[in-house]
Amino acid sequence: MHVGKVSLKELAGQMDFMMDEWSYFVNGKTGEIFSVEDRHLGFAEEPDEVPERIAEWERDAIEQAASLLENWGDLIHFPSKYELNEYGMMEIFIGTVKDSHIRDCLGIAIEGRGAFRRFKDTADRFDVIDSWYEFKEQAILEFAREWCESNGLQYIADGVE
Repeated sequence: MHVGKVSLKELAGQMDFMMDEWSYFVNGKTGEIFSVEDRHLGFAEEPDEVPERIAEWERDAIEQAASLLENWGDLIHFPSKYELNEYGMMEIFIGTVKDSHIRDCLGIAIEGRGAFRRFKDTADRFDVIDSWYEFKEQAILEFAREWCESNGLQYIADGVE
């Protein structure tokens, strides 16, 4: 049986933009990545629950969700965005910043509610935002690689098999 390979870059990109109330999958046979709104997946599982008056695009989304259910055994559910742990990435990044004043300010920024916005604003103010995005991209790529390996998924890294 031919096993498809998932694009590590595409996988990491999707992991970076996961939203609540959506589910994300990789087809282990083809390497394709899928996303589906949870309510559409629910309607696909329980077609009698679909409201009569529903937009055509939603009917299409439910049909796509139903096709995912047909291949359920081939699908591997993404880890949650909480497992990805962007907050932990910010903590590690702060430890890499050489300037102690910037490091201290970033550390203060991630305390309490609104930590992500304050962190980004602070990183931007001290002109380390590009370094943060590079660091984050590499951290998510590494997370995606480890996730693929732990799930027996073959992958293509940087466009090279």
